[in-house]
Amino acid sequence: MDHQETIRLRRNLKDAGCGAALTEKFLEQKKNGDIRGQLRILAEHRRSLLEKLHAEQKKMDCLDYLVFNIQQQDTNKIRRRQ
Repeated sequence: MDHQETIRLRRNLKDAGCGAALTEKFLEQKKNGDIRGQLRILAEHRRSLLEKLHAEQKKMDCLDYLVFNIQQQDTNKIRRRQ
């Protein structure tokens, strides 16, 4: 693994949200030629990101529900005035 490849991998891992420890662990697996280890690290990180995404989506759903209810209340008030 040459220096440029290491730089590219570090940048890509950072862009993917990998921290320093995870990046070093991945690069160590790469250095040792452990492809399964690399794939395992990436799969675990992906799973972690997906769990966070789902948690954030649940928060968005709650906000959407609140907005919908407030809009419904407002619509009902306008209808009663007419």
